[in-house]
Amino acid sequence: MMPLMCMLASTVLGANEADSGLFALELDDLLELTVTSGSNRAEQFRHTPASIQVITEQDIKQRGYTSFSEVIADLSGFDLNTSYGVDHSLFYQRGYRTPSNQRTLVMVNGVINNQLWGHDFSANRQTPLTMIERIEVLSGPAGAVYGPNAFLGVINIITKKGKALEQDGHKVSAQAQLADFGSKALDLNLLGKAGRWSYWLGIKQFKSDGPGVDDFARWDFVDEQYLSDPRFWGPVLNYGHDGVPYGQYVSKDDESGVFGEVSFDTLTLGVNNWITHNGYGLQFAFDRGQPNARWSRRTSSYYLRHETPLFDKGTLKHFIRYRSEQRYGDWAEASPDPLSTKSRNSYVTISDWNSTSSSWKVRQDYEYQYNSEVHLAAGLKYERKELTSAYEICGYFASAYCTFEDPADLGPYGLGKGVYYSTDPDMQVIRYQLKDMPDENLVTTTDKGVYFRASYKQADWSLSGAIRWDNNSVYGTFIKPRVALTYDINATNTVKAIYATAFQEPAPVQLYGGWNGRNANPELAPEEVKDLTLIWMNQSGAWFSDLSVYYSRYNNVIKEEANNAGERDVLGAEWRLRYEAENPWFDAPQISAYMNYTYTKTTSHINFDHQLGVWVGDGTPACEDDAAACGHYRVDLGDIAPHKLNLGLNLPLSTRLSINTRLNYVSEKSLYLRNPLRQQGTKLGDYLVTNLSLVWQQDALSVHLKVKNLFDSQVYHAGSEQGSSGNQFRDENGDLLRSQGFYSSIFPQVGRNWELGVTVVF
Repeated sequence: MMPLMCMLASTVLGANEADSGLFALELDDLLELTVTSGSNRAEQFRHTPASIQVITEQDIKQRGYTSFSEVIADLSGFDLNTSYGVDHSLFYQRGYRTPSNQRTLVMVNGVINNQLWGHDFSANRQTPLTMIERIEVLSGPAGAVYGPNAFLGVINIITKKGKALEQDGHKVSAQAQLADFGSKALDLNLLGKAGRWSYWLGIKQFKSDGPGVDDFARWDFVDEQYLSDPRFWGPVLNYGHDGVPYGQYVSKDDESGVFGEVSFDTLTLGVNNWITHNGYGLQFAFDRGQPNARWSRRTSSYYLRHETPLFDKGTLKHFIRYRSEQRYGDWAEASPDPLSTKSRNSYVTISDWNSTSSSWKVRQDYEYQYNSEVHLAAGLKYERKELTSAYEICGYFASAYCTFEDPADLGPYGLGKGVYYSTDPDMQVIRYQLKDMPDENLVTTTDKGVYFRASYKQADWSLSGAIRWDNNSVYGTFIKPRVALTYDINATNTVKAIYATAFQEPAPVQLYGGWNGRNANPELAPEEVKDLTLIWMNQSGAWFSDLSVYYSRYNNVIKEEANNAGERDVLGAEWRLRYEAENPWFDAPQISAYMNYTYTKTTSHINFDHQLGVWVGDGTPACEDDAAACGHYRVDLGDIAPHKLNLGLNLPLSTRLSINTRLNYVSEKSLYLRNPLRQQGTKLGDYLVTNLSLVWQQDALSVHLKVKNLFDSQVYHAGSEQGSSGNQFRDENGDLLRSQGFYSSIFPQVGRNWELGVTVVF
């Protein structure tokens, strides 16, 4: 890494084009930005009929962002939990807790990057940030605009384009990163234009050894004694991963992404490819899962776009896309034997997992500017998906599907070929054999969609509406409307009212992909949401304010268990302030500051009964079996902080040097209803994390030094899924106790850590 930094620095000496973007953004520039995510067409930021926030290229440079999750942490309307594992960070938008990053669409230039089988997006480190021109974050359902799964909102990454270069030629931005925990990365962006041809390319490679046990805040399940106890693990400890034996805490990351487009006039060929290899981090209690294994996700996506004029004032857009994906890896598990003394012995497995899916998608969109007041749009979509049915899992319990195992071979204990006991001296392990998915384990589905959108604009107000019809061969037909009114009270004040709806498809991993630890449910119905949002935007001198309040009602909620259960209500407010003014202290560019405040109240209409160990309330399976388990509850869902505050200040000390400070405050919050710590009345305390970046730039060279968690605060995040491990660590004699479930109830966070980045542009 250091030789690479030296090479990049030396390249600058011959650079002819300086990158002056570090201090370039003016507040007026922000307000005049053209955004596309509100209605899937170009509109002025202030007048787009949506609750939308924008992170610009200059924001990314000034704040020293190098990963997607760092951006999310500073946005309003998001709760962020970090496990340092397969899903490095989980984000919940608008107070809606989910098993993974499933309910927000993440796109690159409008191309969806959520996976087919899980509907999730890996908020890891595979996305190149040097390629980004801006990130548009739409809050609230957008089903009428984007179709299925635009449930909580949309994050649209808008990249730089080669065609935007002022003259023919090429431009390269290269950023080398070196950070704590043996982390290193290279982030590249290439732009080019030659006559009618143009291209852009973003590449990211990230590797890290990951934090060690001593780098985390204190939490007793994050203790290698649980990983190495032979009573729990037995013959598993004879094996390991990547040359490191099980029994030690190791959770490495190896992630990369390639994104790009080549264009000839209005014809564009594009690629979105990324892959993540991760250990399991803190996701699972250490007496049940070994973090030193590898779980991988891969997406390969290729698309073709073409635009052609339609009549005098219209445009016809064609889009065709093929994508394939795979999630696969190995897993070492210890399931407590309840008949052993204090459940200390286990049934143990070392298993291989695999799923593959693919799709073809064709879309045609029509836009027509009828006159200066009326804009019309319509479109068609067809998508054919080939999805894995059951997870293919070999070396596991008998209920799992495996192509090369004899289902009649139930192993030494009659539980499955790969199941052994922790008192066994050894076990038979066969790994890395799974490749292509057999046809017998694939399911074919089709999606069809039709939409119509219209807007009517006058001098000081506009009215827009959209309606969309979607049909899926599995779960049927849905019609979702959206209507928005925008009104300029005067030159400095704008108000908006938005009614929006959406539906979320059940993820195929929950429909079909069950295994020993989770049932599948092919009868799952889609979730639905109705939302009303009111927005007031104001610009007054150096201040820009964006205040939104909203109420959302969710039906057919799908939790971490694969069943539809009850309703949720979310009442929330988001207030965003930006300030820019002349620098009063230094002969340097202007200072800038921002504040993002979020209030969220999430109410569940069902409850979890920890005595019975089941969800209770109207609509739950327990209610269907026993009327005593019915009832209409209104309880705090948990894991959603009622108050969050993000503050940032960028202070240029000279024309070359700036200091950027970001503070993230999260209030005290209850834990998830399913979490056993909730029954104890345990809450996560509030915390404040301070991040500091020093950025120096001269001509085409810039350097940032970033210190995260500057004051080494002890921080804890809520666990994922059921959060079921509990906090009973040792018995009265100080001996280790087993966890209550697989998923960690709490994720301790790392303390102070640093990162150094060097960027050159040539």
